[in-house]
Amino acid sequence: MPKQLLSFLGAMAPLDDTVHSEFLQVLKPINVPKGKLLLSEGEICDKLWFVKTGLARGCYITSNGAGKSHEVTEWFASENDFFHAFESFVRQVPSQEFIETLEPCQLIYICRNDLYRLYAKHPEISNVGRIIAERYGLLHKERLREMRLHSAQERLNIFHNQSKELFLRVPQKYIASYLGISENYVSKLKAKH
Repeated sequence: MPKQLLSFLGAMAPLDDTVHSEFLQVLKPINVPKGKLLLSEGEICDKLWFVKTGLARGCYITSNGAGKSHEVTEWFASENDFFHAFESFVRQVPSQEFIETLEPCQLIYICRNDLYRLYAKHPEISNVGRIIAERYGLLHKERLREMRLHSAQERLNIFHNQSKELFLRVPQKYIASYLGISENYVSKLKAKH
């Protein structure tokens, strides 16, 4: 299973046999059931995950000040996506978010210390990390723009058009939470498909 990840990374930038060998020593495959918390609020994120199969999400809990709280979904990760609690991973501070699986998953992870050691030793790995960070940074910027510039209906239509597979796989309450819209909007559009 880690060889799939190495092929994926090698498509971004060439990785020689030595790098492959060192990566294989630190990549850990794991099967995780649906509903598993991979990270809880307050824990420090020390793993970068890659999805071979399945679906995960990152979320946090907000409070309205009157004692009522609700979940806000930050992101979804499916096949060939990377995920972690970004701030916690980079700064090594307690996470403000949860990470949970929404489907049974086949995942590969690398511990932060191993990744940073490989970054220092092999510039080509650092280059791949930069490419991945740039891609996810652009996706995050695009999502923020969509949330600020579009109505609830437009956000839902954009999500549906850009992520048809996720639209069908993700429970509608999490789509609503992710887009900051009513679950009724999601329900109505799902009923049409």
